Amino acid sequence: MANKHYIIDRSLHWFAAFLILFILMNMGAQIHTINYQIKGQILHRQDAIQTHALMAMGVFTLIILRFIWEKLFIAKLKRQPIQGECHKWFVQTIHACFYLILTGLVLTGLGMAVNADVVIHLFGVQVSDVAESDGRIYAKMLAIHLQLITLLWWLIMLHFAGVIYARR
Repeated sequence: MANKHYIIDRSLHWFAAFLILFILMNMGAQIHTINYQIKGQILHRQDAIQTHALMAMGVFTLIILRFIWEKLFIAKLKRQPIQGECHKWFVQTIHACFYLILTGLVLTGLGMAVNADVVIHLFGVQVSDVAESDGRIYAKMLAIHLQLITLLWWLIMLHFAGVIYARR
């Protein structure tokens, strides 16, 4: 039977996983399928960005909590047995890539918010100034952000396949 430490660890994992999937699917839906003419383009974009930022902060919080939880209770957490050095390296690489990609998404998202061509308010704080925005930086950040999203999808699939393979 699973202990409380394991249950909390798995809960943090799955809440973060579902939130990541929600962000990945919801942002595209908000931008491309919702009729922006209802609120107007600027308010629609502001709402989409603020929802996205709130969800990203939730993911960041869950990941930090899980990272701390795992370090505090590593001895009490039941894990899938590592099947050699190659398997250990693969697992560590996948986890490191998740952390790197998610960090990159946060940084590029902030870079886009600061250099947006509209005024963006996140939770009452103005993070962009149209007069000082740089469209070239915004475009570069967006391109990197979209590439990181594609890499994240591939990493999720690779992680899922690895889990299935390890539990065979």
